[in-house]
Amino acid sequence: MADAAVADPPAPSGPIKTYDGDPGTLGNPGSWRTPEFTRDNGLLSISAEYAYAAGFAGQGTSIGVVDSGTYADHIREHGSKDSSYAVGDRFFGVVAQGGNTGPTSGFWNQLFNDQHGTHVSGTIAASRDGVGQTTPTENMHGVAFNADLYMGNTGKTDGALYGQLPATATAAQRVDNAYLGNVYRAVNSATTRDGKPIRIITSSWGSQPNTESYTNLEPQAGEPATFGLIPSWRYMFLPEGVADADGNTSHWINGAIDAARTGTVIQFTAGNNRYANPTTRGNAPYFLPDLEGKWYTTAGVNATLGRTTNADGSVKVPGTISRFNRCGLSKWWCVTAPGNTINSTWYTITAGVARPTYNAASGTSMSGPHSAAVLDLVMQRFPYMTNEQALHTMFTTGRQNATLNALSQPQPATAPAVDGVANPNAGQMVTVPDASNGWGTVNLRDAFAGPGQLLGPTALDTKGYDDTWSNNVSDVAIKARQAEDATEAAAWTQTKATKGWTAGLPINATDKDKFDYDLGERRAAARNARVYAGSLTKSGAGTLTLAGTDTWTGKTTLTAGGIAVTGSHSAPVDVTGGTLSGGGSIGGNVNVSGGILAPGDTTASALKLAGNLTLGSGASLVIKGAGTEYSRVWADGDVTLGGNLTIAGAINPGTTLTLVKGKSITGTFANLPEGTIFKSGGNTFHISYANNAVTLITFASADLPVSGTVPATLSLTLGAPATFPAFTPGVAQEYTATTKATVLSTAGNATLTVADPSATATGHLVNGAFVLPQPLRAGVGDVFAALTSPVTLKTWAEPVSNPVVDVTFKQAIGATDALRTGTYAKTLTFTLSTTAP
Repeated sequence: MADAAVADPPAPSGPIKTYDGDPGTLGNPGSWRTPEFTRDNGLLSISAEYAYAAGFAGQGTSIGVVDSGTYADHIREHGSKDSSYAVGDRFFGVVAQGGNTGPTSGFWNQLFNDQHGTHVSGTIAASRDGVGQTTPTENMHGVAFNADLYMGNTGKTDGALYGQLPATATAAQRVDNAYLGNVYRAVNSATTRDGKPIRIITSSWGSQPNTESYTNLEPQAGEPATFGLIPSWRYMFLPEGVADADGNTSHWINGAIDAARTGTVIQFTAGNNRYANPTTRGNAPYFLPDLEGKWYTTAGVNATLGRTTNADGSVKVPGTISRFNRCGLSKWWCVTAPGNTINSTWYTITAGVARPTYNAASGTSMSGPHSAAVLDLVMQRFPYMTNEQALHTMFTTGRQNATLNALSQPQPATAPAVDGVANPNAGQMVTVPDASNGWGTVNLRDAFAGPGQLLGPTALDTKGYDDTWSNNVSDVAIKARQAEDATEAAAWTQTKATKGWTAGLPINATDKDKFDYDLGERRAAARNARVYAGSLTKSGAGTLTLAGTDTWTGKTTLTAGGIAVTGSHSAPVDVTGGTLSGGGSIGGNVNVSGGILAPGDTTASALKLAGNLTLGSGASLVIKGAGTEYSRVWADGDVTLGGNLTIAGAINPGTTLTLVKGKSITGTFANLPEGTIFKSGGNTFHISYANNAVTLITFASADLPVSGTVPATLSLTLGAPATFPAFTPGVAQEYTATTKATVLSTAGNATLTVADPSATATGHLVNGAFVLPQPLRAGVGDVFAALTSPVTLKTWAEPVSNPVVDVTFKQAIGATDALRTGTYAKTLTFTLSTTAP
């Protein structure tokens, strides 16, 4: 029996580069857990070692960051093995300007930056240089330690305020909105080393102003009018918002929105102040639903509490949710990642001089770079996925944390440390995001096995790559969202009725009413456009192997390349092109209108169908065989046959092959009616459609050449000369003469022509020096032409044997034509020619 083929994942752009003597080896995740690895306690919780063991560390990718600069003199951590870590050749400062800020590099500037951006960038991409083996108290490496990093500078420290400014805000706390918006645009359009676009920009910068609270959408009774997500959003996004110190009402967030609308994924951290919701910037897709799939937020998980491991040292439960802001309203685009006591790059200033060091810090500022680097590795692992598809893969493969419902505002931050209640599903893959953890903690081990769910129609172009998805892929979450959306839709209908907005806003509507109405209608439009079933349309060259238990409820369509079902697949499958193969099972109907059905993943396996099978006239069924083994397709439903049948491989004579089974069999394969004896793949078969099955019996056969040779022959035999009756002078008349031509040709084609070879009065009869004025004409049937040039009488497109061609000549005599006594004549030449002897 042949072994089943499993598609290897796409290869990275090159090998991982670390240092000589690195114990990390391909295929061995545990070998990557060195002291340098474990010094970022988050790497184990996100199963980073599984990415490295698969050969992925960010090589050939670029990650964008907007933060308080990155310290350029952390040369080893910014460098690569190619430069022996002597040059910071992987970290780049993006220059931006705008507003009141001139050209500013993304590298740290002591005049206005702090360590925050340096710490963030280290978590993302600090090198794995091995120094940690000899200085075990400091060195660490980033999640994507071979990636390039492009930093845009906020021009501030982490103390800059990203929302509604209090009256006491200092110059250091105020951002230059016009400049900062341009930073996002500059990072998004930065020219990278390899010319490929930056696909993700992550931001952890800034602090919450005390004028804002994110517990609710609107301020509650007794709270300041600035509290709530809606007042904060109106300030940051809408033109009606409060102008900044420079008179700008278009705030910095519009630069990030512009970047997202080009398709770049934007990450904002959830914030640290124990609210039920992320900060307003993390909630942007709530207010602008078109940003979903392009924008997400990251809350924190504490890897130092509640983390458990498997016997092989890999993580099982990633940790306990941190007492930072939770996912809340953003749960559909929110993940968690390690954010407590994270060791990363830092600098220390002594006597005014900075030097590179390391330091541990906590907050979602540490969580965001972990998740962003994970997304980068997911994008690297699946080079054929769109940014949104890679993001959904990261979402739907998150691990459930140890706890749920962590303490959040409005309880004071001085309340007892409550980290939530135990999660009964801790360590399992998230099925539906919740308001505490969102999609859970990002996990590279699970993400590298493909998506865990389809969140709607998924158009997948594999772009020539072969790959395997081994996760059990469902659409449970989008089904759950349908119920949530229905509740929200009912509430919006009631709101419009209560406020008298059913027919639209009144003329005297307030700005607040206009905002509420616009937001409600925007969210309604998004709900109406949402498709609450996962489906897959596979295009492009390359074969996608589905090895898990797939239960999405929409249709699977194959238009090009291949899909191999080696697990179980509940959805119906339509094939319009490409090849459907595999030895698994399909629960829905299979309709092959074009392309190939090649059942089985070995020569002895079957593709099992719970529904009907239809093979259209444009389909082909290809059966793999060897000896007495063969692949087959068995359906519990009805089978309708059409198209072509091919047997690939040598089958032993005498073998009976039951290729197809069904509840009923209708139709036949093309040109193969019941009882036909035919040849395919070097074998001779007898076919039968009896007993609700397609059965072949293999005959013993041998070929004996019998031949005879035909010499090349072109033969032309002419009949009696053509003679006109006597011409009558002074009388206008047309005279006719005939002859016959007999043709014999073994050529692929032949042409019979007649011509006057004489250079004297060509095409005219002559009598000595006298010439008939009218030309001689020749033809067959009713078509005649003057012989002033060669005339084609007849053509054949195949060999011919002795057909007789009746050739007619015509000569016109006019009443005023002077005729000389005697005979007018010419000797004509008939030719039989070919272009395919």
